[in-house]
Amino acid sequence: MQKNKVIVALGKLSAEETARFRDFVASPFYNKRAELLELLDYLMSFAPDFSYAELKKSDVFQAIFPEEPYDDKQLRYHLSWLNKLLEQFWLVRRQEQEEAHNLSLLMEVLSEQGLEKHYRQQDRKLQQLLEEVEAPDASYFKYKQEWADTKERHFQRQRLRRFNEDLQVAADALDRYYFLEKMKYACAMLDRQAILQGEYKVNITPQWLHYVEAQDYFGLPLLKLYVNIFKALSDEEQEYHFDGLLSELDAISKSVPVDRLREIYFMAINYCARKIRQGQGRYVEQALNLYTKGIERQVLMEKGKLSPWTFTNVVKLALRLKRYDWIGQFIRQKGGLLPEAFRENALHYNYAELYYYTQAYDKAQEHLMQVAYSDLNYYLGARTMLAKIYYEQNEEEALLSLIAAFTIFLKRNKQVSGAIKDTFLNFCDLLYQLVRREGQKLEGLEARIAKTELLTDRAWLLEAWRTKTGKAPGPS
Repeated sequence: MQKNKVIVALGKLSAEETARFRDFVASPFYNKRAELLELLDYLMSFAPDFSYAELKKSDVFQAIFPEEPYDDKQLRYHLSWLNKLLEQFWLVRRQEQEEAHNLSLLMEVLSEQGLEKHYRQQDRKLQQLLEEVEAPDASYFKYKQEWADTKERHFQRQRLRRFNEDLQVAADALDRYYFLEKMKYACAMLDRQAILQGEYKVNITPQWLHYVEAQDYFGLPLLKLYVNIFKALSDEEQEYHFDGLLSELDAISKSVPVDRLREIYFMAINYCARKIRQGQGRYVEQALNLYTKGIERQVLMEKGKLSPWTFTNVVKLALRLKRYDWIGQFIRQKGGLLPEAFRENALHYNYAELYYYTQAYDKAQEHLMQVAYSDLNYYLGARTMLAKIYYEQNEEEALLSLIAAFTIFLKRNKQVSGAIKDTFLNFCDLLYQLVRREGQKLEGLEARIAKTELLTDRAWLLEAWRTKTGKAPGPS
């Protein structure tokens, strides 16, 4: 019963939404089946987890039809009707947020009804709403096109024989909407196909780009940024495109909506990550600059909070640059911006990283031991780091015990995907071989480390092999 579709959906409601949904179900305009309100009240008595053993089909049915024998078909009908009401409620709530779109629709209705005074009032309201937009994006021009199109139809209903500029406004707004959306999708396609297998048909020709540039990007800073990131992503070998993008980001970022700017920042960071994997060290600095500027400008923050993954990536990049004092300051200053649910794990893990790199192994272990099982990504990283510490301190017994426990954990844990599981299992296996093999038995291990497709910390394993075999100096 707990897996029923409407029960799963009810579990997503906040306290405020629950109260409003009850009002929605109680409204005869939306619901003419009074028993659905009783059904909702009974089900919500088991909120928020809906896991009580008493939540049984027969009990639910008796709660709404106490005098009737159990009818499974009728119960399923009522659960389905309640689910449809919940979906309709969410749709109405979402529509309430589309103020500009709703005003255009209202203007259309008022125009059809011939209510000129009412129409003019809503027209002024929509005009003021759009004038308050400081950094327009595609949605702004979509609303502007809808508004101008509504006004054009109102003009036609009046059968006036004079010039009407709304037709031009609608066409111009549509152009800007199209070019912004086309470039947004094109950039997202290039960014995604550089990470995942598959290839999109981008359909952006040099002539198309020349036209946009000849129009001076229609006066839109956002469109100019899209063109710059598109050039950088579509021709990654010509690195001057990326340098141009960085200049534009610094120059016009205040004129671009934050959510669109965030997308471009992450595309630029992904570009840097690919260059770093190719061995181009200067992009470590570039990526770190993008992260720090994005955080300071609050572009890479959502609702005043900093993602734990962004936080961790900043630390990892700074570690590669050996900016240890800077990292300590960053963790102290920005740690409070992490969402509370992730904060403790993120702080412990990143402090451990810092202490590991500065070879303060005891302090690193203290923090690693406090990384909770509940956060799988941090836990996997913490176990790997602890294994490296044991190896580097020659604590063979502790290391072998950890490898055995970690291997069992990975094999039994159903939350770990197959690819991730293999990545860490291969690390455990190769590290075990590195510890147990001696002499000539080590010879074939380097090739295995290099060729194993799914493997975390490959560079560290190779360096450990070279150090043990004496074929290269150990890490400084």
